[in-house]
Amino acid sequence: MRVGIVGAGRVGVLTGLVLFEIGHEVTLFDIERSRVTALAEGAMPFFEPDAADLLDAAQRSERWAATGVPDALADCEVVLIAVPTPSSERGEYTLGPLRAAVASLREVTTNASVAWRAVLLRSTVLPGTTEAVVARGLAVNGATPCSVGYLPEFLREGSAIADAREPDRIVIGADDPEAVAVVRELFASVETQWFECGVRTAELLKVANNAMLSMCVSFSNEIARVAETAGATDASRLFEGLQLDRRFQGTPRAGIADYFAPGPGFGGSCLGKDLAALIAFAEAQGEEAAILKAVAQINRTQPLRLVDRIDSALDGLDGRHVLVLGLAFKPGTDDSRESIALPILRELSARGAVTRVHDPAATRAIAPAILGDLGVDAVGDDELEASLDASDAAILLTSWPEYLSSLPRRLATRTTPLLFVDSRGSLRDVKLAACVSYLTVGEAASNGGSDV
Repeated sequence: MRVGIVGAGRVGVLTGLVLFEIGHEVTLFDIERSRVTALAEGAMPFFEPDAADLLDAAQRSERWAATGVPDALADCEVVLIAVPTPSSERGEYTLGPLRAAVASLREVTTNASVAWRAVLLRSTVLPGTTEAVVARGLAVNGATPCSVGYLPEFLREGSAIADAREPDRIVIGADDPEAVAVVRELFASVETQWFECGVRTAELLKVANNAMLSMCVSFSNEIARVAETAGATDASRLFEGLQLDRRFQGTPRAGIADYFAPGPGFGGSCLGKDLAALIAFAEAQGEEAAILKAVAQINRTQPLRLVDRIDSALDGLDGRHVLVLGLAFKPGTDDSRESIALPILRELSARGAVTRVHDPAATRAIAPAILGDLGVDAVGDDELEASLDASDAAILLTSWPEYLSSLPRRLATRTTPLLFVDSRGSLRDVKLAACVSYLTVGEAASNGGSDV
């Protein structure tokens, strides 16, 4: 099929690359010329495993194009809208980019005869948006030029290509059979579970899915808080036992288990944003959303709780040298949007710590001004060992493989006092030198033998 995609962000580019790999002809449109130019030259605008190789293959093919001209979409059979819907100050989705995308498509219909069978919204939105913004925005004299539906994405940064190649499900939100037929044809070669429902159900399903994952994380951290004050309690072991429940079992292990683990909280551009939007939507309907609000509150306070514990373990942060390992919200991506590292870095600096941060990918991608506003310095790969040696505390926030492979040796051979904060318990079984104190979420701090 001839596929048009509006929006050259993560979802648009990665969806387009996998559709190209399947065998479709893909035209990617975006109003940001610098991004279009980069893609046209074969340069990925962000880091995602396996994506660069796919883009290289696409660039050498006649089935791939990146353009800043919306009329190039006229000959496409299906158009996917994958523009960002960032949060407003009240937590609601900002629909300006979506309205602009629809306006561009409406302009195409006035300039040319289109071949579209369906326009499918892939951006995350609340119930009623596809109808109110997309269908009505495209309508002429009350009639749309094609079917309109909702096609939510469930791509995880760091494994998005794998998720797109082998999706656990494809949800089709459509109120007419043509949109369903188009989606099934688009993904005919993909083995997956198909789920068909109405447009509004699909819109709510996407947001509810992320709210559910957020709830798992905050539930785990609430139990971890109890464990920290219960004495001789190990929350990591607790959750190992909890996950022996048969509902977590299978081959491979149920993926939901990854969300039932103590840690510094959830971050990234999806969970928090979608949770806030669902809370705002529920309140607008007159619903209290008590559980959702509690999930958000636990996550807001979890980073500061971790800093409080570090402050106490060091007997004050003022003047202490602290190295934060990890800026991206998860391994495998350079994305630091809404990363849990940001409030931690801000609070460490506010309490007087001399704070530095390292990340294998994200410190190169983030704007230096952001780190400047946080009051921290970035550490290059060649400075990492020296920075660790000079630190009073090291906080492992993002469990990059690079850290998990190198830190055990450094911690076992350390000769000067260090507080090692293992925020996700990734190295809880590693042997530590006597001068290294260990702190993790869900356990009381342990000391290897010397004061920090």
